[in-house]
Amino acid sequence: MNILIPDSWLREHLKTKATVEQAAEYLSLCSQSVEKISKIGNDFIYEIEITTNRPDCLSVYGIARELAAILPRFSIPAKLKPLQHTTYNIQQTTENLPLEVKISNPSLCPRFTALIFDNIKMGPSPKVVQERLEKSGIRALDCVVDISNYLMLELGQPMHTFDYDKILGAKMILREAKEGETLETLDGQTRKLPPGTIIIEDGEGRIIDLCGIMGGENSAVDANTKRVLLFIQTYDPSRIRRSCQQMAFRTEAAARFEKSVDPEGVMTAMKKAIVMFEKNCSASVASKLIDIYPNPPKQKNVKLDLDLVKKIIGVEIPKKEVVTILQSLGFSLITNNQLLITVGVPHWRSGDISIPEDLVEEIARIYGYHNLPTALPFGEIPQEAEDKTFVWGQKVKEALKFWGFTETFNYSMISEKGLKNLSFNPALNIKIANPLSEEWLYMRPTLVASILEVISKNQDEVERLKIFELANVYLKTSNHQLPSELPRLCVACTKSNFPAIKGVLEGLLSELGLENTKFQPLDKKEAVETEIFYPPHAAEVFFEKSSLGFVGEVSGVTSASFGVKDKVFLFDLDFNKLAKLATTKRKYQPIPKYPAIIEDLAFIVPQGTWVEDIIQLIKSTSSIIQSVELLDVFKDTRTFRIIYQHPQRTLTDKEVEGIRREVIEIIKRKFSASLKS
Repeated sequence: MNILIPDSWLREHLKTKATVEQAAEYLSLCSQSVEKISKIGNDFIYEIEITTNRPDCLSVYGIARELAAILPRFSIPAKLKPLQHTTYNIQQTTENLPLEVKISNPSLCPRFTALIFDNIKMGPSPKVVQERLEKSGIRALDCVVDISNYLMLELGQPMHTFDYDKILGAKMILREAKEGETLETLDGQTRKLPPGTIIIEDGEGRIIDLCGIMGGENSAVDANTKRVLLFIQTYDPSRIRRSCQQMAFRTEAAARFEKSVDPEGVMTAMKKAIVMFEKNCSASVASKLIDIYPNPPKQKNVKLDLDLVKKIIGVEIPKKEVVTILQSLGFSLITNNQLLITVGVPHWRSGDISIPEDLVEEIARIYGYHNLPTALPFGEIPQEAEDKTFVWGQKVKEALKFWGFTETFNYSMISEKGLKNLSFNPALNIKIANPLSEEWLYMRPTLVASILEVISKNQDEVERLKIFELANVYLKTSNHQLPSELPRLCVACTKSNFPAIKGVLEGLLSELGLENTKFQPLDKKEAVETEIFYPPHAAEVFFEKSSLGFVGEVSGVTSASFGVKDKVFLFDLDFNKLAKLATTKRKYQPIPKYPAIIEDLAFIVPQGTWVEDIIQLIKSTSSIIQSVELLDVFKDTRTFRIIYQHPQRTLTDKEVEGIRREVIEIIKRKFSASLKS
């Protein structure tokens, strides 16, 4: 997250003669990165990127505190000025306007403070307040709202102001939103509140605040406001972040709350707010201070072994310097032994300092990473195992490219219609909580939907499409675990036939070293279960006993549901299995010395006969038969090319004739097929 800080405002809290350039350079070296320096009039504006683990730096005072520790390391004196008004005593008042507060679950709001002001005089803020807000990227509105924005930027403590008279029943109930509840927020938008969102309702059940994000329009301060309720609190950061993501809505306040706001800083902000209300709005305190703080955090102490400092950083830093660095960052020294010290963690760092290594990191950055010696690594270079999935993926892509196929890249999300077109049950698939569009509602469990959509959109531009995609699919798991991400390969072509796509598959498997794969025809029931294919042009692919996937013709109903006009033939394979089974090992054999006899036999076969079974049966007839391949298909005729070859002598016509008769007879008996004359 980036913030804008005027240099003039920064020096109100930091006494130093460092130049703007020095402050920016040294802050970047040892803490948060200054991305840019701009000049507005006589002032300079720092644009600073704040890392997520340092919400204490999301304020002018937080950056001043960092620079007070960093600049002296570069021989530039710097001193953090104490905050004014921290010793201010909140005066009791005789007016005591009522306010009843109920918190349904203390974990939602660790600390809740509120105070009512009367006799508000609405008008513009003082010029200095307006200028500082504008330079920090926030529009000045009026003296009341500007106070809350000003203190959020200065102290890092978001707060909110309500028109007290608009809180019906003088009652606030902090609870979780229910299904279907809505709120019109200050920006004029009516927002549907996700269940579990932290909200506040008044005494008549009206929701008046979207806690930690934005207030409600129905309780907003306006030009007629006379009494103001100032509300300073902290929230469960995970709930704020989840609500922002679910609503796709984030504000300056939410960006701070979701990173965790220091509850110990609430009262400091409240005391300064009182002073600003009295000065800028001519207001007076009109109630007792409400401060609900049931579980204040205990002091966090961390032990540090000085040997660990040397072991991690690589240089020996004197103990005195270690202590000085930690104290400059606000850590208190509790015990001081020879090689072991114990420090108390300041309340503004309790969120990210827990273990000794955290302290070592603090020491290293203030000591200066640039001061650490550089040394080239020594020893053997570690050899990592090659990622087989990536290697074989590249080989598959190259093979398909040279065979005329085009790789496609598609979104990992599909629509509900896309799921139903393939007969997938949406309830059994992963639905996206905050989809960008109805077209991207579910994580895809198959690549086939994406492939068919590509064909549908390009079929009028290209006469014959040959495409493929190698990417992850996402399968739902039990117990709300993360989904299974499994790589699959889908290859498709139009205006083709089953033997052609099966040939591409066999060629690809051969490239991966997977010979002798088996194709098991899908019967009608099995084809329905695959949700894509239908017999007779569909099969499950096996290597040994492992199923690799399916190959076949996409059913006409499925193709039409995606708007595809031509027949589509494709195969869809589990690429994890392919990568594990693939091998670079190959079998070689000497070139035969003796000539082969090649002949073609055409058989008339009944409809639905599986060619693979015929080929395997022919091969098993005799060891002299070296290979059998399908040569041609015409109506009910299948022509096979058979190669006869003996490894030790030349075959005679008589020997081949005997084997041929046996082949014809066994095919006739097994498949009721006849030789075409």
